[in-house]
Amino acid sequence: MRTDWIDLQSKTIDALRFPMAVAVVMLHSCKTLIVDATGPMKALCIFFQEGICRLAVPCFFFISGYLFFNRLHDWSWDEWGRKLKNRVRTLLVPYLLWNVIALLAYWGWYNFHTGPVTLYQQFLESGGIRMFWSVTGALPVGSQAFPVDGPLWFIRDLMFYILATPLIYLFIRRARIYGVLALGLVFLAFRRVVPEGLLFFVFGAFMQLSGRNILETVWPFRTRLLILTSLFLAMTCYLNDVSEYWCRFSKFFLIVCGIGAAFCLAAWNWESRTRLSVPFLARSSFFIFAAHEILILKNVARPLVDSVIPTHTAWGNFIAFFLVPALAVAICLGLLFVMQKLLPRTTGVLTGSRQLQTA
Repeated sequence: MRTDWIDLQSKTIDALRFPMAVAVVMLHSCKTLIVDATGPMKALCIFFQEGICRLAVPCFFFISGYLFFNRLHDWSWDEWGRKLKNRVRTLLVPYLLWNVIALLAYWGWYNFHTGPVTLYQQFLESGGIRMFWSVTGALPVGSQAFPVDGPLWFIRDLMFYILATPLIYLFIRRARIYGVLALGLVFLAFRRVVPEGLLFFVFGAFMQLSGRNILETVWPFRTRLLILTSLFLAMTCYLNDVSEYWCRFSKFFLIVCGIGAAFCLAAWNWESRTRLSVPFLARSSFFIFAAHEILILKNVARPLVDSVIPTHTAWGNFIAFFLVPALAVAICLGLLFVMQKLLPRTTGVLTGSRQLQTA
């Protein structure tokens, strides 16, 4: 393993983006299957939905916290303002546009399948102006409330945490590692008092502000992290139907160890020269994340697979389990590729003109 940790960490983060986006698609695909699943299919759903795919969103929060505090080791309001302005372009504008696109897509779908519905009626059914942060009107951050483009709850929460970064900076500088550990204990002891996203955003911020290179920190423990991740994954799957309380503990440590293991595996990918990650796939992660639930996963990919695979059989269900999210991702990649060719500026706005490793 080479010791150019900064460059390798940058490539590692880029390599993680696409698989984490795919994990989110798989997570949402499992969500509709696990309700009626039994036997081996239910075990498969639990393995992905409650296990391995649960690493994706906390890892995104962790990376976001780490990258935001780059060049903010010594607080500067000018630098903070620059970063805030940058996030308006990369987060706020795409967030608003994708929710409008989701509203229009659902309106068009309902008009085609159920009869005439006015856009205003669809707007009201989607929560009115609340569609941008919480369709149900529930408390948005740290709850089960979703905007009309459901997966973008992550972006919504992330924007709140970014606005709170001056307080997060002060907390980390004053409380140091003890405060961060205390925050983790509160998260474990009192469910939903500390949102999971905030916790991992703070974890990432602490790693950056303490001057730690993530990859250099976790690489010496790579074997132990892989073993522990496997153990906590097995425990989480087993405890899912046994004890919700202990499953929550197991899942937390699965995520903590799993993020470290994911960094090590992605770094190994680069060092082994297999280069499984390409720039287009890394840049596609936001598009996949934002687009896959706007009709693509449930209304296009699943019916297409169901029309060619006999899902009433065990082997058909098994194939469809993997084929549906794979097809949804492929459709997203195809759309992105075509849009980049035909509408490069529009695509740039919708994806926040994302460059790899934006600080």
